[in-house]
Amino acid sequence: MDPDNELEYEFPGVVRYYKSGDIERYDGTVTAPATIDPTTGVTSKDLVIDKSTGLSVRLYLPDGIYSDNKLPILFFIHGGAFMIHTAASPVYHNLINCLVSNAKAVGVSVTYRLAPEHPVPVAYADTWDALKWVVSSCKGGGDPWLSKYGDPDNIIMAGDSAGANIAHNIAVKFDRDVPEDFPKIKGLLLMNPYFWGKEPIECETLEPDFRTWLDNTWHFICARKFGLDHPFLNPMAAAEKEWMMPRCDRVMVTVAENDMFRERGRKYVEVLQSNGWKGAVEMYETYGERHVYFLAKPKCEKAIREIEAMATFIRRKW
Repeated sequence: MDPDNELEYEFPGVVRYYKSGDIERYDGTVTAPATIDPTTGVTSKDLVIDKSTGLSVRLYLPDGIYSDNKLPILFFIHGGAFMIHTAASPVYHNLINCLVSNAKAVGVSVTYRLAPEHPVPVAYADTWDALKWVVSSCKGGGDPWLSKYGDPDNIIMAGDSAGANIAHNIAVKFDRDVPEDFPKIKGLLLMNPYFWGKEPIECETLEPDFRTWLDNTWHFICARKFGLDHPFLNPMAAAEKEWMMPRCDRVMVTVAENDMFRERGRKYVEVLQSNGWKGAVEMYETYGERHVYFLAKPKCEKAIREIEAMATFIRRKW
């Protein structure tokens, strides 16, 4: 069979990857320009922070800033199964506009390199580099929005789905190999986090074909370097006393009733609560909705309530 036409992996309606190495993306390719948002008044701009890799960020500044008082920083990592989307994707641009406006925070949304061309853990490395750039900029070494308004001691790291997975893996990095003088993350906001594992838990699907597809998706995006119970994908797989804890003051996890990953999000909260973690943890659950529904239906009543709850978490001072 012609390798140009032979599929190695398919995420229906999203990605096709051929054995020839060619890839077709059907979702997450549309972009919205950085501009002044007419609804919220939030201003945005794009910056490339590493020309060699293409690592870039979209920065957001809320309307109505009349002093030099430092603002919390929303450091956001987009989802898309590690394979699609950028910070400029309309669904994420709209979400960050809303969060920045409601929370009165400086926004930083990261565009990291995508799998399969750049398999996991490249996304983690890119995100870590972006976070270091943010901290440096706040101290006067980079962008003036951050140096004037950003508070490096009040960074809320957030992400949805795969972005939440990345956020968790960056947060636990602080428990291992981050310099002591590097400011710790103030809060961790995991929206419908993408965690998985070899064995089903609770009410997780037992449907073998679907689980096989999800298993293969992870193998695909990490080039088979990491198993289904590797801490990158399944942070709860280790014994509780060996579980790596996020180094931050507070955590918020959101889950949706009809989300295939909801049980993992619930379990994440349970482990934090039962394992001696010293911070504050909360879970926000939306009933009757699917995975990251708030991206597709941002103006529905449930999404409005959830976005406000997330903004409250971001702007909280403790």
